[in-house]
Amino acid sequence: MQNHRTFLTAFFVAICVVTMLSAAGEKKGLGPQAAAPLNFMTFNIWGDYFGNPVEEREAGVETTILKDRPDVVSLQEVTPGWYASPMFAHLKKAGYAVVRGDEDAALKRAAFEGEKTPKHINHEPLLFRTDRLKLLDSGTDFFHLSLTASKSATWAVLERKTDGRRFVAFATHFWWQSNGVESDVIRELNARHVLWQLSDIRRKWGAELPAILGGDLNSTDTSFAHAMLRSGGFVNAASHADVRSPHCSHHGNPVRGADGKYHGARRAAAYDTPDYSIDHIFYTKGIHALKHEIITGQTALDVSDHSPVMVEFEL
Repeated sequence: MQNHRTFLTAFFVAICVVTMLSAAGEKKGLGPQAAAPLNFMTFNIWGDYFGNPVEEREAGVETTILKDRPDVVSLQEVTPGWYASPMFAHLKKAGYAVVRGDEDAALKRAAFEGEKTPKHINHEPLLFRTDRLKLLDSGTDFFHLSLTASKSATWAVLERKTDGRRFVAFATHFWWQSNGVESDVIRELNARHVLWQLSDIRRKWGAELPAILGGDLNSTDTSFAHAMLRSGGFVNAASHADVRSPHCSHHGNPVRGADGKYHGARRAAAYDTPDYSIDHIFYTKGIHALKHEIITGQTALDVSDHSPVMVEFEL
């Protein structure tokens, strides 16, 4: 009988110790609920429309992405020249998968017909880390092919492998011209289209599915487009993250130096502020933005007229 009591006492003490250690571990961020932050980057890589060859900047773009190894990357201005370059093969070897969506189906939805029907011209793909995320669903839509074939939104429903947490990521590029109200309204319609996409996705994957949107929106936070996104439940990490960058995302075209290579520079101090940023990362409820960063390292400045934007999220 004494041995039985001793065993029960020892068993009870062991259970208490395990429970205390487990609670302590979770409190320190070591427990099963302490998932690593999710990093989302958006990066307009400056096409190749202006005599600015892909091969001269490809390594720098790769380096910029792989330096921080974000979980998801939204890219813009990915022309056929970029798709034909070795960059995507290199990123695949580094553990990334590419999401472009069904472009043929998107063209049919856009009801664009004729000899000049664009093919495989989605310039806004998504990248995601296959070691951390699983792809569940994806798609793409062109905004207005009668105006341009280079403005669209690609989306992907992703699941975090550590805990099964799901979210939808968007890569997008809004209308580019700056001719007053007319262009502002077109961008507002682009934002409305994204909200329509999100509503359609949530009908399939759940009304509370969180969303992260990254892209070159060609607009500041006082624009019609941003107001439309806010009306749909999005907030801008540039104004809501716990830590926010003081810099501007768009710094102008790099120029060739005496060495024949491209060199970029940040804007003059008076214009190097968030008020002039046109590249943004928005997110919906169910996500917390910890840190918003404009990447201003020299490699990033040299390869594009846009600096990447990266946000660290608690999901």
